[in-house]
Amino acid sequence: MLKDILTNSIYLALTSKTSETEINEIRFRKDKPISVLCNTRTYFLSENGICSNANQAIYASEEMINDIVFKACNHSIYSVNEQLKQGFLMVDGGIRIGICGEVVLDQCIKTIKNFTSLCIRLPHIIKNASLPIFNEILNNGDINNTLIISPPGAGKTTMIRDLIFQFSNHNYSYNVFIADERGEITCGNASNFIGSNFYDAICFLNKKDSFLLGIRSMSPDIIVTDELGSIDDFKALEYAVTCGIKIIATMHANNIEDLKRKTEFKNLLEQRWFKRIIVLSKENGVGTIEGVYKENLSKIYGAII
Repeated sequence: MLKDILTNSIYLALTSKTSETEINEIRFRKDKPISVLCNTRTYFLSENGICSNANQAIYASEEMINDIVFKACNHSIYSVNEQLKQGFLMVDGGIRIGICGEVVLDQCIKTIKNFTSLCIRLPHIIKNASLPIFNEILNNGDINNTLIISPPGAGKTTMIRDLIFQFSNHNYSYNVFIADERGEITCGNASNFIGSNFYDAICFLNKKDSFLLGIRSMSPDIIVTDELGSIDDFKALEYAVTCGIKIIATMHANNIEDLKRKTEFKNLLEQRWFKRIIVLSKENGVGTIEGVYKENLSKIYGAII
């Protein structure tokens, strides 16, 4: 967990006034104060714990940043280079480390070096987070194709983890295939997040190839995937839907109006393949359900939970 990738002094300072369960993000920027997002509020990290005064903050050094990266990859950058090329590392327990630095190019991204910034995101288990909208997704034994949208860090991945958990916990006999391109859904002790039954997963493979592999080899009833974005992602999704497979997916967007402006999503929106669109925010904490919409974008559920 965090203790395995941070220096002892930083870990002790971080946990002196708060616990890992309250921490959402830790940001290290070279020669800048270390910041901590805790319960949706940003603090600085001092030697005595989190605080509101930047003058008391510990400053992140290049050595400190490099040490975290090397610990996160067990001192073997080469072994994690495929992740590194995408700008992140996954650590046991589902911790995700976003990385900035100098990109090495040779027609495509070869790696990142000379690291300058880290964003350490901690996953959280919120059991039953999806129950308020579960009956909108499960409709008389059938699954509605569902898209969950929100700004970054507002609970999309937490929500789909709990949906998978609910399918497992209620012993539904659906074959769930998880196309986990970034490793965030299933990484680490996945059963703590999503249950132990009724799912198969491919990690760290692009969605296009993951979907093809999953459909051919595992005959899924449902495909779950995180963070749709590229044209290839949407083509893979269209292919799965035409094969009769149900989809639960997420995408970055602030609201429905934001979603409508995404040109790459236009075809799916026009064909109304997503029967339910769920909008999340951080308004009343991570995972606030702002609304549930039908395929025609009419709102059917609008209470803030």
